[in-house]
Amino acid sequence: MVHLYLFNPARKIRLLTTLLYRGSKRILASADSTSVLTATKPKKPSVVPSKPPSGELTQDVDYYKESESGSCVFQVESTLFKIHRVLLAREPSAFGDMFSLPQQRKDLDSTWDGTPVKLTDTVVQFRDFLWALYAPPNELYLECQIDRLLNVAELTNKYCFSSFESWVIERIYVLAQEPTGPLRSASPEVCARMLNVAILCNHNQLQDLITQHLISRILWYYTLPDSVIEIAEAHGLRTLQGVGYYRQLINMESPATDDRRIVQPRFPSNMNTEKRMRFLSANHSLLTLWEQLRATPPNIRADGCLSHGECIATWTHMWHEAGAANESLRCGSADVLGRLKSVMIGLRKSMADTPCMTLQCKMAALEAITEARDVIIDGLMDHFMDTF
Repeated sequence: MVHLYLFNPARKIRLLTTLLYRGSKRILASADSTSVLTATKPKKPSVVPSKPPSGELTQDVDYYKESESGSCVFQVESTLFKIHRVLLAREPSAFGDMFSLPQQRKDLDSTWDGTPVKLTDTVVQFRDFLWALYAPPNELYLECQIDRLLNVAELTNKYCFSSFESWVIERIYVLAQEPTGPLRSASPEVCARMLNVAILCNHNQLQDLITQHLISRILWYYTLPDSVIEIAEAHGLRTLQGVGYYRQLINMESPATDDRRIVQPRFPSNMNTEKRMRFLSANHSLLTLWEQLRATPPNIRADGCLSHGECIATWTHMWHEAGAANESLRCGSADVLGRLKSVMIGLRKSMADTPCMTLQCKMAALEAITEARDVIIDGLMDHFMDTF
């Protein structure tokens, strides 16, 4: 007997459906878990190059070279300079020590260098210094701008560029000797800078030339001496310092109020007590000097003059008259040099008209006045050394 079995697929289908459902739940749960982890995982920060705030640092138009190698970057004030290192290494200088510092890093942003070497110069100074490094020889030897040359001189001295320092100081000296050169028309501040550069670069000829020029301008052309005094004090230039103080004292004199025409200086409110006392002492000392000078004429030497005794008597008489003349007394009471100048002008006219002095003695008398003037100028600082 044959047994027949009927297959009912409903149960199998239900089992398969259950398995598929459970598998789908696990897959969905895994997907949800992955999305949650992905959402909560922090993102890796993007690298943003550090850069200065807009407008804080700028690249110099002429001296920011774009070459990638062999360059170094300097920051002067708020300006960046990128220049070829070979220009700074052409001779031993202070930049050799700077190059021993850690290498500058190149920022991801190629428009800005993050670690420039900071300098304390001004932008104008450093730009003129770089001009000298990059300029061809013909431009160097034809340059006439005194401000640019002074900037170059100051920085070549500061950074020990010997060859450039020698060139620029000689160039300034050549210009200073020209009749229409910068020394003739420059302001007292520029003249003071020229003098300072001459001293720093140890150029004695230029120093003497500028010193004599400044003495003349301060004494006879009423140039204000303030900026010059600063340089004279800094370097111990005794004669120039005395001339500057003397001009300051004369400028402080108030109008005369009595017949003797002796006045006291009128001090500015910001002058301290010590300096006032020093200037009062100088005022008194210069008054005494004038009285002595007016009473005793300078000695004249005229070897071979056959009537020298008569010449001396005439010279003494004319000297006393010139010292008491109104023209000489119109100068300030302590203005010994101004009064001496008036005396010389009066004596030249008097001696030209008198037959009582030989030409030899007349020339010797004028030379004696010049020598007396130079002695007074050299010793002006002595009057400002003591106080009452």
